[in-house]
Amino acid sequence: MIIIGCDFHPSYQQVAMFNTETGRIDDHKLMHATGEAERFYRKLASPALVGIEAVGNDQWFVSLLQKLDHEVWIGDAAQIRASYVRKQKTDRRDAKHILQLLIDGRFPRIWIPGARRCGIIASYSSIGISWCRYARGLRTNSNISC
Repeated sequence: MIIIGCDFHPSYQQVAMFNTETGRIDDHKLMHATGEAERFYRKLASPALVGIEAVGNDQWFVSLLQKLDHEVWIGDAAQIRASYVRKQKTDRRDAKHILQLLIDGRFPRIWIPGARRCGIIASYSSIGISWCRYARGLRTNSNISC
């Protein structure tokens, strides 16, 4: 299995990739505009596990990974940063830190609604039912915490 820690930025991403079969760790800087990032993930055997910090401009990336049958974990950025021992940040260190949290089982994963649920939310919103009311129903009916 491939496990990837990704430090995502609007124009590029820095990734640290761990192959569980070989034990090898690789680093890559992938540009978005050239299609390099998309080609990289298309070549990976699925399912790969990709961990990223929660950011506001990553929806296209998360959708791409889900379409390619990779598992995406989105983490709480504040908790990831708080667990970082060294205060000096670089993109390469951030990607390796996210990878290490994934490997160690300490990645602070947050719940994000999937594509199906987002469609339901949008349809409820169009008829005047708020997201908060919908989410309360989810937690009550299926023990999902938001």
